[in-house]
Amino acid sequence: MVLEVRNLVKRYGNFEAVRGISFSVKKGEVLGLIGENGAGKSTTLKILAGLIKPDGGEVKYFGRDFGEDTKRIIGYLPEIDALYDNMTVSEYLNLFAEIYGVRANIDGLLKRLNLPDKYIAELSKGMKRKVSIARTLLHDPDVLIYDEPTGGLDPTTSLSIAELMRELAERRKIIVFSAHNMYYVERIADKVVVMKGGEVLYSGSLGELIGQNTTYRVDYSFNGRRESVELSEIDELLEFVEKVKEQGGKVLEIEREVPRLENVYFNLIRRKGN
Repeated sequence: MVLEVRNLVKRYGNFEAVRGISFSVKKGEVLGLIGENGAGKSTTLKILAGLIKPDGGEVKYFGRDFGEDTKRIIGYLPEIDALYDNMTVSEYLNLFAEIYGVRANIDGLLKRLNLPDKYIAELSKGMKRKVSIARTLLHDPDVLIYDEPTGGLDPTTSLSIAELMRELAERRKIIVFSAHNMYYVERIADKVVVMKGGEVLYSGSLGELIGQNTTYRVDYSFNGRRESVELSEIDELLEFVEKVKEQGGKVLEIEREVPRLENVYFNLIRRKGN
C-alpha cells in the first residue's frame, strides 16, 4: 500500500476525536471519508497532511514514516478557503509557486479549471474554491487531501471538481477527501471510510459496501395468484427460485435493486452506530 493508516488516535484533553482508525489507499485510488459532523473526518485529514500530530498509531507514505520530505508530496485543501482578496489569481498562484520552489504551469491550471485571472475578491465562492484547488496542484503532488472540496457549491461547480478529482486519480494520484454529499462520493470514490464518533464503521470498497446492501425482488405466481418477496442474498434467491419451480409455481420477474450510498450510509449508522 502507498498510504497506510494504522490504529490512528487523536485526543483533545479527555475527548478522543479519533479512536484507533485504520485504512489504506493505493496509487490511482480515491477514498471518501463520510460521517456526520464531529465524526473525526477533518481531524484525520489534518493528521494525514501533517498539520497536527496523532497521539497514537502511525501514518506511512510509500512505506516510510511521515517526515518533512513527505509534505512535498502532499497537496492539502482545508475546508475553509484562505485566500488573499487583493491579489489576482495568477499573482496568488505565483506567490505559492515561489514558496514551494517550483516552476508551475499556471496558465495551464487556469485553463483547466476555467478560472479567470481576476482579483480574488471579485470571484464567486465556487471560483474561489477552484483557486484553492489550483494551489494544491502547483507542485504536482502525489497525494491530495481535500476537506469538503465541493461543500456548499452549486451543482455545476461541484461536478467540475468531481471530474477533476477522477482525472487526477487516472494520473495515478492518491486522493483522500471528506464529503457530506453522498452523490459525489458515489460518483468518484473507489473506497469509503464511514466514521461515527471517531470510530470506523466500515472501511473498504465502495462497490462491496453497495453490493452488501443489494436486494432482489422476486415476483412469482401460484395457481394464477401473483405474489412477491424481497431477498438479500444471491444464494437465498437461487434457493427460492428453485423452490417455486418445484412446487409448481412460476417465477414472473426478478429485479435487482441497488441502493444509493445515502441509504446504505444511514442504514449503517443506525445498525452499528448506536
